[in-house]
Amino acid sequence: MPVKTAGPNIGMILLGLVASIVVLGGLTLVPQRFRRGIVRLVTLLGGLYAALEFFWPTHLAPTPDDPKAQVNFLSPYTVPFGNYVQAIVGWTIGLGVINLCQVHGKRLIKGGANSFNSMVFFLSMIMMTVIGILQKVHPNPVNKDLYDILFVGGLVSLDATMFSIVAFYIVSAAYRAFRIRSVEATLLLATAIVVMLGQIAVGQMLTRWIPAEGVMHNLRIEEIRSWILTVPNSAVTRAISFGLGIGGLAVALRIWLGLERGSYFDA
Repeated sequence: MPVKTAGPNIGMILLGLVASIVVLGGLTLVPQRFRRGIVRLVTLLGGLYAALEFFWPTHLAPTPDDPKAQVNFLSPYTVPFGNYVQAIVGWTIGLGVINLCQVHGKRLIKGGANSFNSMVFFLSMIMMTVIGILQKVHPNPVNKDLYDILFVGGLVSLDATMFSIVAFYIVSAAYRAFRIRSVEATLLLATAIVVMLGQIAVGQMLTRWIPAEGVMHNLRIEEIRSWILTVPNSAVTRAISFGLGIGGLAVALRIWLGLERGSYFDA
């Protein structure tokens, strides 16, 4: 007898969508002075729960799926509340789609030179959405082939074309940035030349005469390129990531505590 796999509960998804629409619609009817307080209170409670659940000491609570599971008294409520990160990402994608539909819808209604591009946008979005859902719900060969044609044959190829065009723009921007005007620009230019030469076969031929074994092989241009990318570049990348993490934490704390100001927070 085949084993039934747990699939998505369509009823719960629709119920959550309807409940979200009702809550947001009701929130718009609340006076502005109370609406701001409600949003800040919900944000504070949600952030407080996530912070406490993460930092509160845990104890061992093995499960059949995870024998080394560590939980605390707040962990059992994580599943009923759901993965809020996915909810935020879902709402963000939804807002992006709504914004694109508004922009291209107005352009399509007005007509003009760019209306054809807007029509292509709507057709592409509808086709990709329908075929993607069909490929997930009914993964038969026809739906899979259609999905591969649209995604692999269309979207992936268009992405590669777009980024290949952007590469020429990056090269021209790098040429303007690497002009020798200071010691830092000279060092940046020399490093970029070494990395680019070590990346291509023509550049590697310049130091092919150096022995591939022993201490001297470190002077080969591909080895110098590898050292630049793994040692100085990694250190700089970690420093930038550390600074971005601190900045993100500061912004998150300001939003969590209701200290952020601006058109989106004071409205």
